[in-house]
Amino acid sequence: MSPGPSILATASHAGDWTVFQPFGLKHATVFLISTALMVGFCWLGRRLGEGAARRRAELAVAWSIVAFQVAHLTYWFLPENFLIGTSLPLHLCDLASVTAALMLFTNARWLRAVLYFWAIGLSTQAFFTPTLTDGVATLLFWFFWIGHLQIVGVAVYDVAVRGFRPTGRDFLIGVGASVVWASTAMLVNLLLGTNYGFIGSATPENPTIVDHLGPWPWRVGVLGVIVTSLFAALWLVWPMSATLGRLARRGAQGV
Repeated sequence: MSPGPSILATASHAGDWTVFQPFGLKHATVFLISTALMVGFCWLGRRLGEGAARRRAELAVAWSIVAFQVAHLTYWFLPENFLIGTSLPLHLCDLASVTAALMLFTNARWLRAVLYFWAIGLSTQAFFTPTLTDGVATLLFWFFWIGHLQIVGVAVYDVAVRGFRPTGRDFLIGVGASVVWASTAMLVNLLLGTNYGFIGSATPENPTIVDHLGPWPWRVGVLGVIVTSLFAALWLVWPMSATLGRLARRGAQGV
């Protein structure tokens, strides 16, 4: 019995460093390296403790995000690279990167809230079902993975090292910011025929979960319900875990 087309395609691209396909060895390698880097960043933050040294490390990361975004935008706005459906910084992850840098610079609570829900709730999707098709030998590969690593890494750091825990108000801020962004992206998509935020009518070469939610535009409403429910879960997990912890301690004391 001969292997199916998808297996043959994966095998044919295995040694091609200009091509990236999800769910293969390259994907697994990037996932593991990214996870190790995030764990290492959190370990460093905890080891440094609160103080000037940790603050310098956080600011260094913030400036690295700024430098990365400048390089990223410069590349896409070069005449030979500009594409109306790709170059505008309107994807959620574009805004999440800016949010991550601003949060590290200012420590503003509302930025921490937006980053938490956008990064952990949404940007993590890139690590599991990446839309990328360009391999490690291309600049786009590095733009994609470094960008998402910065977003998710800073959010995880804020939770694991700086102790961020979302409140009900933070949940509302996250939902409100998402509604504002989605409304803007939808308007741009309708006017320009683009697919920013993957909530337009087009389908990316590597399909995402969004493409399995039904026909456009109804799938946008379904996605809104899913995202709001996900944000609610990401908020409620903390007060629920705190309550369970208190009950467990009381039970232990009663014994």
